[in-house]
Amino acid sequence: MSSLPPPAPPAPPATPDHYQTLGLARHAEAAVVKAAYRAMASLYHPDRNPAPDAIDRIQRINAAHDVLSDPVHRHAYDATLAGERPPAPPHHHDGPDPLAERWQIAVGFFPEIRQHHARLERLSAHMGDEFRLHLLQHQHYADATDLADRLRTEFLSRHFGTDEALLAYAEQLLLAREIDAARFVSQIVSVLGRSVTADSVREKIAQRYPRSVASLHKRTLYSRIEQTSPPDRDAIAELVTLCDGVVQRALLRGGGTLRLGMHDLKFEDEEELRQLVVRRLAAECG
Repeated sequence: MSSLPPPAPPAPPATPDHYQTLGLARHAEAAVVKAAYRAMASLYHPDRNPAPDAIDRIQRINAAHDVLSDPVHRHAYDATLAGERPPAPPHHHDGPDPLAERWQIAVGFFPEIRQHHARLERLSAHMGDEFRLHLLQHQHYADATDLADRLRTEFLSRHFGTDEALLAYAEQLLLAREIDAARFVSQIVSVLGRSVTADSVREKIAQRYPRSVASLHKRTLYSRIEQTSPPDRDAIAELVTLCDGVVQRALLRGGGTLRLGMHDLKFEDEEELRQLVVRRLAAECG
């Protein structure tokens, strides 16, 4: 007489996503973890937050901090997560951003902090997170420019030394998304230190990463077009050509058509053309 198979054991509980709880990317540095915890704990503490799930939220926030703030526990936790799903891609959070609403309120009163955050985040996702969390936690919005400059200087000096010309060049590479070229600059500085000049590094990068030269030139042209009035007609034509576009001007009147990708965009004068170029090429060259 056959017997029934034993019941299957209950499924183990899913591993909580501590990174999502604190609104962090998987590569967040220790300082960012600490700042995120303080901001989230302040937001969801039951003494200040009347939401019915505030107690549950603060318990999860505390648990996330306990794990992620301890290097040994975090390493073991990351190893557990690695068996369940791949690491999160850079510059993206694993879930909804729990601080987004508070950040939008801050931006509504201090719109300049959005530009500071965007530039820092383009240099380093860690640094963008740290800037945003520091402002939300300490609320010193009037000091945002000084904070952004300090974070930027510390980041660049940590990875690219102290030579001002070399720091400026490395920053432009990062802003142009030439990440491999920027990493190589960092390696050069770590090996050669102050015995290397910015000009020699530029020459070596141009040989090894020739695309970076074009990327930096596009950014230079874009900056000139964005800031110059009246419009720099030659710079506009050169940038549009480098971006595989064309400016077709009307023969018998002012204006014409800007062709970029699949779009034909009409313009009435040079200033409207400048604005079209700045708006359409912001993501690629800005």
